[in-house]
Amino acid sequence: MVRQLAILASLVAICFPLRSPAQYYPRRGSVATVTPGPYHGPAVTFNGTVKAVTKKELIVDLDRRDPADQQETLTFRLSRKTRFLQGDRAIKPEVIAVGMHISLDATREGDQKLSAVDVIVPVPAKVAAHPDTK
Repeated sequence: MVRQLAILASLVAICFPLRSPAQYYPRRGSVATVTPGPYHGPAVTFNGTVKAVTKKELIVDLDRRDPADQQETLTFRLSRKTRFLQGDRAIKPEVIAVGMHISLDATREGDQKLSAVDVIVPVPAKVAAHPDTK
C-alpha cells in the first residue's frame, strides 16, 4: 500500500508540476511599430482614364488589353513628390480632369498601396496646316 501511495504521489508530481516563479510574471507587450518605408522597386506604368481625382488620390479605370476583359480600377496616392507632366513640361494638378486619358508611373509603398510618381497627360495633337492646292 505504501508502494502504491508512492507511485500515485510521483504520478501526481509528474502530471501537475509546480509552477516556477517565472511563470507568474506578466509578459511584456510588444512595442514593435510598423514604419512603412518607401518601396525602392521599379516604377510601373499604367494607362487609363481618370475616374475621380482629389488632392490625395487619383482613381483610374485602366485600359483593357482585350475587350472581353473585366474593367479594372486602381487608386493611386498623390503626394508632394508626385509630378504632373504634359509631355516634358510640368503642369498643375488642377489640369487633370475626370474622363481624361493619362499615363502614370507608380510604385508600391511599404504598406503595399500604390503611390503615383509621375502623372503624364498626352500632348494634344497639332493640326497640320495643309496648303491650298488651287
